[in-house]
Amino acid sequence: MIAAGLAACLPAPLLRAEPAKLPPWEKFDEEDGISVYRRDVPGSDVVALRGEAVVAAPILRVASVLTDVSRATEWIDSLEEAKIVRKISDTEYIKWDHIGTPFVLADRDFVFNVKLELKAKEKQMIVRLKSVQDAAAPKTDYVRGHMIYGMYVMTSIDGGKKTKLLTEMLCDPKGSVAKWMVNLFQKSWPHKTITALRAQVKKPDIKDNPKLKDALTKEGII
Repeated sequence: MIAAGLAACLPAPLLRAEPAKLPPWEKFDEEDGISVYRRDVPGSDVVALRGEAVVAAPILRVASVLTDVSRATEWIDSLEEAKIVRKISDTEYIKWDHIGTPFVLADRDFVFNVKLELKAKEKQMIVRLKSVQDAAAPKTDYVRGHMIYGMYVMTSIDGGKKTKLLTEMLCDPKGSVAKWMVNLFQKSWPHKTITALRAQVKKPDIKDNPKLKDALTKEGII
């Protein structure tokens, strides 16, 4: 599904609009402790989506899953392939995702700039994503989607035992799919993504990333 592909998209002011000028978030669903919101964005036919929930795992475990490209296909819906095509620094890299779609549609792919940010005072780690052009990205026949922005904000809570997760995205899969249909399908993205992430962090073979552990420890987040 196109909507499932948007799970790979994983926010930052939207389309350069000032936050105060943006419409408010509208809550349209709450299930399994996951609150889901939408927001119309000036200049965009696709809506921005937001999900908020608590994940019953420490921030290091959640962050390790979110940044583990090698196992991303295990939990991101319809993700067929994912790889880092160019490392910029320890906290920034270029990532390529291939999204499977129904047979009547062309598959999509995305090229992201991914940046990691730590906020010691807030006990947070943020993963920001946006589409970029990069010569190192694979050349394919897929329709290249555009991730205007994406974000995962993880906040350590409950004495480090749990993580408050906020995720947002504004993503256009491009191609000939009508935007009203994109908006209809992608409504399920926040709930699906958070539900899958909750399941992934519980797998017994998931390992914490030692570099992330060192960075989070140095900042006093864990």
